[in-house]
This record gives sequence, C-alpha cells and structure tokens, in this order.
Amino acid sequence: MERWRRAGNLLAVDTGKSVFATRDVLGPSGVVFDYGVVFTGAVLIDADYEVLRARFIPEGVAQEIVAGLVDIPGVTTFATTIETDYILADNIGGVSSILATFSEMSVEEMAGHRFIGVPMRVADDATRDRLQADLTQRWAGILDCHRNQEFLDLVPAGATKGSGLTALLQGPLAGHDLEVWTIGDSWNDLDMHAVADHAVALPWSPPEVTAACELTVGSMAELIDSILEGEAP
Repeated sequence: MERWRRAGNLLAVDTGKSVFATRDVLGPSGVVFDYGVVFTGAVLIDADYEVLRARFIPEGVAQEIVAGLVDIPGVTTFATTIETDYILADNIGGVSSILATFSEMSVEEMAGHRFIGVPMRVADDATRDRLQADLTQRWAGILDCHRNQEFLDLVPAGATKGSGLTALLQGPLAGHDLEVWTIGDSWNDLDMHAVADHAVALPWSPPEVTAACELTVGSMAELIDSILEGEAP
C-alpha cells in the first residue's frame, strides 16, 4: 500500500469498522492512508483519523434496539460511538478479528451517548437471516442493516460503503480526475464496487460479490503490483 502511495496514488480505506477499530487494526501495522470511509459509509475521516463528516443513529434508537437483542442466544451485541466500541452482551463467547477490541457497557449506560452503529455477531445462519429481515422491516427509512461475514451492522439509513465513497469523491476529492479501483470480499462491499471504475474480488468472496467484479486477485499486494506494472486489465 505504501508503494501505491509513493507512486502518486491516493489510498482510501472503505470499511465497516469504526474509527476506533480502524486505528486499532491499521495503526500498529504502520498503514498510512489518505482518507477513510468508516462505519460502513456513515463517517469520513482524514489521514489523521479526524472526522470530516458523520451521521448518527437518532437519539434513543440504538438503546431500544440493543435492549431487544441482549437476551438472544448466539448473538453478541455491540454499539459504536466515534470514540469507542462497546460490548453490551456476549452470548457467543470468544473474540472475532472483525471487532476485537471494545469496552463494556450496559443498556442503561447507553443514555447520553451518540451512536453511529450497532454491530451484531450472529453465530447461526438462520438467526442472522431472520434478524436481518426483522430489523430491516422494523427500522426501514431510519436504519439500514448490512451483512459482513458473520456480522450484521445497523447504521443510519442510506449509509453504505458506496455512499461513503461517493461522498468522498464528491466532497474532499471533488474536481479531481480519478480512476477508482476497489477491492473487497463481502456483501457489504457490493455498493462500493458499484461506484468503482474497476471492482476487484478476492478468492474467498461470495459468488454474488465475485459476479459483480471484473476480476479476482489473490491479495491487495497482487492487485497493486499488477496495476503499477501495467498488467491489470
């Protein structure tokens, strides 16, 4: 990725992770980017993790949702603010690499905080499908529910990786003549891929994601090397 930037290109991280989780993962690795589209498009940040734009869940809604989730077996429930990722209930056990660092919070303690997302780790496929359908119907027009591997992410309505990328291109990067490459492996990457000039999948991507992309590569490093060496289609 550093080679990509040294060649004069921009690097934007487009992720479902929060600001906190993005810094927690990329900071120790020394990864430097120009912009971040985080919280599944609800927040834009600059290279210093400073917030450029943010959309929040309406007041009280996150607490109402979490109160209905914390007792469901096989569901671990989180809530995310700009500053911190919180865990409200762990009904699975163990830690996922997707959301690995968090602080504890009770449902009652949620009052007074502004939340951007409610991530849920759901162990069972049938439960995940049911929750996604139920939450999508219940909160239509207020929240959207996105799937990322075994996680569901509730974010403000209209927030997607694609809408966040569009906001970046039309906001901080407006007026720049850019060729956009995206690489992503999950369902919540589909909206991002739709915005790109060139969409790229990874070998383990679900069939729906692979079908939406023009090619599949083994890694981001492989993609960057092929573009810089003029071998990419």
